[in-house]
Order: sequence, then structure tokens, then C-alpha cells
Amino acid sequence: MFSYLQFRYRRAWRSWRRWLRQVIIGLQGYSQQYIWGKWRQAGLIRRFLLGWWLLIIIAIGGLVSQFQLVNRLARQAVADPGGVYIEAAVGSVRGINPILPESALSQDISRLIFSGLTRYNSLGQIVPDLANWEVSADGRTYTFHIREGVKWHDGQDLTAADVEFTLTAIQNPDSHSPLASSWQGVTYETPDSQTVVFKIPQPLTSFLDSTTVGILPRHILESVEPTSLREAAFAQEPIGTGPFKMKTFAPSAHTIELEAFQDYHHGQPQLDGFEFRLYDTAEAALEAFAARQVTSPGRVMPASLDSRYLVDDQLRLGTYTLPEETVLFFDNADPILSDKRLRLIISRYLDRGQLVDSATKGYGQALSQPLLPGQIGYTNKYQFAPLDDKGAAAELAAVGWGLPAGDNIRKKDNKPLVLKLATISGGELEAAASQIKSQLAAVGIGVDLILLGRDELQQSYIRPRSFQMLLFSINLGSDPDVYSFWHSSQVADPGLNLSQYKSTEADRALETGRLKSDDLIRKGKYETFLRQWNADAPAAVLYQRVYVYGQRSSAAGLTAKRLVTPADRYYQVERWTVNQRFVSP
Repeated sequence: MFSYLQFRYRRAWRSWRRWLRQVIIGLQGYSQQYIWGKWRQAGLIRRFLLGWWLLIIIAIGGLVSQFQLVNRLARQAVADPGGVYIEAAVGSVRGINPILPESALSQDISRLIFSGLTRYNSLGQIVPDLANWEVSADGRTYTFHIREGVKWHDGQDLTAADVEFTLTAIQNPDSHSPLASSWQGVTYETPDSQTVVFKIPQPLTSFLDSTTVGILPRHILESVEPTSLREAAFAQEPIGTGPFKMKTFAPSAHTIELEAFQDYHHGQPQLDGFEFRLYDTAEAALEAFAARQVTSPGRVMPASLDSRYLVDDQLRLGTYTLPEETVLFFDNADPILSDKRLRLIISRYLDRGQLVDSATKGYGQALSQPLLPGQIGYTNKYQFAPLDDKGAAAELAAVGWGLPAGDNIRKKDNKPLVLKLATISGGELEAAASQIKSQLAAVGIGVDLILLGRDELQQSYIRPRSFQMLLFSINLGSDPDVYSFWHSSQVADPGLNLSQYKSTEADRALETGRLKSDDLIRKGKYETFLRQWNADAPAAVLYQRVYVYGQRSSAAGLTAKRLVTPADRYYQVERWTVNQRFVSP
């Protein structure tokens, strides 16, 4: 029995082992065929699948980045009120008084502090500022109605009495205002506190340009003698009606700070303040801009501009053609330059194109006439033909200035032909003066350069007319009335006839031309003036200046398209901003 049971057990165990072995073999076969075999087949396309996954990941990343970029571009930069606009300026200033302008910088600051009856808009057109006006049928009476509620920076009301006081000060010879010629013969009356009536001897087309002058506060200055206006404390602590008022006047510390005037009659400025930082050179001003110390480098001299200041589009440039001329003035009373033949030879010989390239790097237009192209009466038909080296040498010899053998300086009666040329040191004018010296040396005319600061040049050379030759720029204004620059009545300071030019025929033409409203009559008179002026050659007009103003691209509000003076860039300065924020549409 036991043996039978043992037999049956062994038989069952062998059967179970066979079954288990078959299961294991079956599982191994299935694994090889359906698991490991398939994995080996998948290995053939693993790289292909991996590539697709990478493409999908890159595409998703690209879509996310593009979405972020579109969202960022869709956000708009919006000007934010507040902040201080910091402008670099070259030079210095002694005081601020709109009827006694001493430099371009003083005029810039004056424009921000003071207001005139009128002002120039962004297109260079006369528009109301403190007052509206009407003109009589005969063109000889101008009635101005002052707007209500205009406040001085000290809170006092502006009235017609302030306008009357300002014009009296301009016309007073003791004030020595260079604006006096513009108001010569003008009378005025104030029928009430908000009305001023001007009467002029004859219709004067340029009269409205004169009304842009800043108005002075009578209640502060009426006790100051006209002779003391330039040195009065008011010049350092001015009170005006403009968009900004004086905060800190510290030119010795190279800064002048203004703060916003909340009661400005055109609306409270968006800026909290406006600051001028003073530098010695245009290059230093650009360096300050590159170092992010200023919002604007001010006037940019093309000769100083290079790629360092144009990175990241941070510097935005505005280019304006000003009604300004750079002129080589001859002292017509000088023993040597009183000979108009010599003056004419110099004027004809100078290469104006080369001067423009050298001094302005092409940012200028060569000129030879005291009127500008496009102005009534302009023509160059009276100018003499230019001279080359040979022609200039022959002309100089013909008027007695010979060139001794072995010498490079011409002489007459054993006196050398060496002339002194005064101008402002640094920048465009010094470059032009150096070019003039080089050109004249080629025909045996020596030039000694006298390079000065603007203030010293004004006070020691221009005002007393103490120079032989002067290289300087003058602004002609929007009207071709050059009476102030060439009429014989303007020879002495504060007149602007710097050459001390005297001509009866030129005087008559200028007097008639400025009084006539008929363009044909004016054209004829100014042509008469140009014919005489070219024959006398009291000066050599060289080129028309171009004004380039720089701003940081984040600043906003500048709308000027045409300037009459550089300070006109501040039209609607109350809307300027320096701050930005970005908002989604």
C-alpha cells in the first residue's frame, strides 16, 4: 500500500514539474516575442521619437516667448507727471533779465521764467501769450487785452502797468537795452488795468516780433535805477509769470534750479522742476549725458558727436534751421580795414563751403548775404565773383599790399598785414576762426586769434566795439528787418551794428523797407540795400547756422518744428515730462 502511494506521488510530482517547465518555457517565448522583441524593434525609431519630442518642446517654448513679446509690445509708454528735467548748458550766466539778454543761456532761462504778450508757437508763428490783440485798419495801432488772472511768482496780479513799466525801461537809454531799436518811436497808453494800446509811426511788419519780450514786474523794480538793472539783485532772484520760478541761482556751483509754478496761466507744469547744469564745453555736456547725469545735453555740436552717445537709441536729436548767420565782422573804422577794397577781397576769397564742413561738419548752409534765402528781397545777384589764390594775390597787390621776396606776410608802407580776430573759445566758432586763419595765410594775410569766454567777449570787445575782426552769430528774427544790424543809428552800444557800418543809401533803404507792408515795395528797398551792402563789404557773411537739440528718448512733450530763436523750443514746456510708465491696452 505504501509503495502504491509512493508511486502515485512521484508520478504527480513529475507531471507537475513538466507542466511548470512548459509554463516557464511559454513565458520565456512570449517575453522574447512580445516584450523584448518589440523593445528591440522600438529601438529603431527611438531617435526619431526623441527628435519629435524636442521639436514639440521647442515649439511650446517659442509660443510662450512670442506671447510674452507680443504682450510687452502691446503695452504702451505713458508719460507720468513729476520729476526734474535736467539740461546741460555750456558757459555761465551772470543774471536773468529779459530786456538785457547777455547770452543764449540767459535767454533760455528767461524764457522759462518770464512771459511776453505774445510768443512763437511750434511753427514759428506769433500767437497770444499774456494777451490777445487787434490791429487798426491803417496798421499803426495795436490794442492788447491782457488775460485775466495772470499771477506773478510772488502771487501779485499782472496788469497793464507792468507792460508799461517794461517798455519804458527798454526805451530808456540809461538801461542800455539792445532791444531799444525795436521800440524806437513807439508810444503806448493803458486805458485800464487789462489793456495796452501801442501806436507806431508807420506800419511796421516786424512789430509783433518785438512783443515776445518778457514782461518785468513793476512792483519789484520801480525803485531800481535804469542804470542798475543789470546788476540789481533781481537778476539773480527774478520774479516772472512763466511756467517755472527761480529756486537756486548758483552758476559758481555750475547749477541753476527752477521749480514749477502752480499758478501758470497756461496750466500747471507736468514737471516738478527744470535744472540747468553748466559745463565748459559741448563735449563735457555730452559726457554728462552718456553718464546719465542729465536729461538733455542741450545744443549738440555735430563736431562733438560720435557713436558713443548713440547707443541704445537713448539720444534723440532734433535739427532746426535758425534765422541765424555766422558773420565775420570788420571794424569799418579801423585804419587798415577802413579800406573797403581790402574788406571785399577778404570776403570774396574766403571758401565758405570749406568753413561749413570744418566748423559744423556739414550742419550749415554757406551764405554771403545779410538776408536769408526765402526772405523778402533776398538775392545774391549783387555779390562779387569769388577769388582764387592767384586772383586774391593780384587784387591785394593792386591795392598796395605786396608780398616781399622770401616773406609770407604782405606789407604796405612797411606795415605787415596782420589782423586780430576775436571770437568765442571752443566749439564751432573757434573751429571756423582757425579755418579763416588758415585760408588767409595762403595769400599772405596774417591772423592772430583772440579766443575768449562769451561774457568777456561781450563786455570787453563787442559792447565797446574793441576789435579788428569779430566772428560772431546773429539772429535775424522771422522778418527780414535787419535795421538793427546795419543802420548807422545802431553803431554804438546797445545797437547791434557791430561793424560800425555807415551808408546813407543803405540807411534810406532799411528805413523804408521796414515800414512798408507791400511786399513788392519791400523787395525793391531790400534789393537796394543789398546792392549797396555788397559794394561796401562791411562784413563777410559766412553761413546759416543749424541748431541741433538733444534729448533722452524717454523725455516727451517737445513739439517745435521751426525755431526763430533757440529758446522757442520751450513752447508748451508745461507739457514736458521725463517719467514713463507702461500700461496694457
